[in-house]
Amino acid sequence: MITINEKFGIVLDESTLKVGEAVPGFYKVSLAPIEEQLDIMEEAVQDLFNILSPATSYSMAQPNREGTTNIAGFITMVTIGLTFGLLAVGLMLYGIGVI
Repeated sequence: MITINEKFGIVLDESTLKVGEAVPGFYKVSLAPIEEQLDIMEEAVQDLFNILSPATSYSMAQPNREGTTNIAGFITMVTIGLTFGLLAVGLMLYGIGVI
């Protein structure tokens, strides 16, 4: 509220641009800053949900990076599988006495 005349209690409402009389004890609160912060938080929550899917990319990632998490996970699992497979073959050969 913008006070136009304090003596007569005339005010201007910023959101509607209406002139009116000020009522003692009546306060108008603008929720616009709170709604802006809620929008930012909703975008962050949506980005966190998108991280759970390997087919999507992060909001701050470079363009055309969709699916990189899926490829990285595949390469990681192949590497772990080969490592444990070679370890198992080595232990079997050691147990037989070949090595």
